[in-house]
Amino acid sequence: MKTVRVIFSREAEEVYKFLNEQAFESKIEKTILNSLNKKIEIIKSHFHYGEPIGKNLIP
Repeated sequence: MKTVRVIFSREAEEVYKFLNEQAFESKIEKTILNSLNKKIEIIKSHFHYGEPIGKNLIP
């Protein structure tokens, strides 16, 4: 099976780190982080998940 990596933009990575730090203190951040982690696992297991984007639209 092909190895799939999920790469965040710089801003998204900062938000992800913030959510990881705040998840122990805030129920809202924990919920958002859990939802994000579930989507990451879906993307890793089904890398064609979502709407296809044309190669000419990818910078």
